[in-house]
Amino acid sequence: MNSVRFQVHLAEESIIHYANGIKAPLQRIDGALIAPSTMPITFWKRTDAPWLDMPEPLLHGTQHFHYKAPLTAGMELDCLLALTKIEQKPGRRGNLVLYTHSLTCACAGRSIMTAETVLISVGDK
Repeated sequence: MNSVRFQVHLAEESIIHYANGIKAPLQRIDGALIAPSTMPITFWKRTDAPWLDMPEPLLHGTQHFHYKAPLTAGMELDCLLALTKIEQKPGRRGNLVLYTHSLTCACAGRSIMTAETVLISVGDK
């Protein structure tokens, strides 16, 4: 399906900004600031995923994260965002189209985290 690769430098300032925005506590491990577990959803803004350029708004469905290690300030992440499935379902206001995405991030060649996110468009298709 569709996919896009991109890099993210995880700056301490961006972790602080995101954590303050969601009122998450700031935590450190071995002196390094840890990113809140939901922060990878902001990585999507750093890339151009053409299949997300739709005229209708997308609703946020489900989201799951799996970590092998925490994301910490200073990491250089190699990320892959992929559209893995599209499915249609009937809804009360018309057809629902569910777009399932996978985001994987690695640091220095080592897989760090994966996230699965479902976005939903509502209306006749």
